[in-house]
Amino acid sequence: MFRAAALFVLLSFIAACASAPSSRPSDRDFSSLSLCPGVVISNAPATGGDMRIANYDPQATVNGASLWRAPVDACVSSGFGPRRGGAGSFHHGVDLYTGRPAPVFAGGEGVIEAVETIRGYGKTVMIRHGRGVETRYAHLSAYAPGLKRSKRVSKGELIGRTGDTGNATAIHLHYEILVDGRRHNPLTVGN
Repeated sequence: MFRAAALFVLLSFIAACASAPSSRPSDRDFSSLSLCPGVVISNAPATGGDMRIANYDPQATVNGASLWRAPVDACVSSGFGPRRGGAGSFHHGVDLYTGRPAPVFAGGEGVIEAVETIRGYGKTVMIRHGRGVETRYAHLSAYAPGLKRSKRVSKGELIGRTGDTGNATAIHLHYEILVDGRRHNPLTVGN
């Protein structure tokens, strides 16, 4: 029974990858980002009347690295900063809710630093972009086939699928941008 279930999950992931766009989404429209409907979060970024993140720029330049602020088609379910209850008093990334497993793309060009399961983060990918800049992608349900440490990736390359591994209560991507080991708000860092 377990083998059949594992095989089904693997085949579902492969089928999902096969049905993904054949080109990298470097021209993908990540031009706006909204709060998730009905979500009230204590650390929510400022929004307009339509729940879109105010003054949102989908691209960031951080120490010379060109990065996406949200490398997945999603809405914000938890912002960066202090929050009440749940996973602790300070949230060091942004949670991007997708509802079901969805493609996660490399936020910028770089080299895979880690592909591993980390306590709390679950299945995680770290990408080193140079000049002290790294991005972390956590709670993944699956890694992209062939993804491994030291592999060079392009901005927009598929690296995995959102999930709820680790300390997570819904299917989403926990996304962090680090500079010299310090975590910064992905929605405001850079430029």
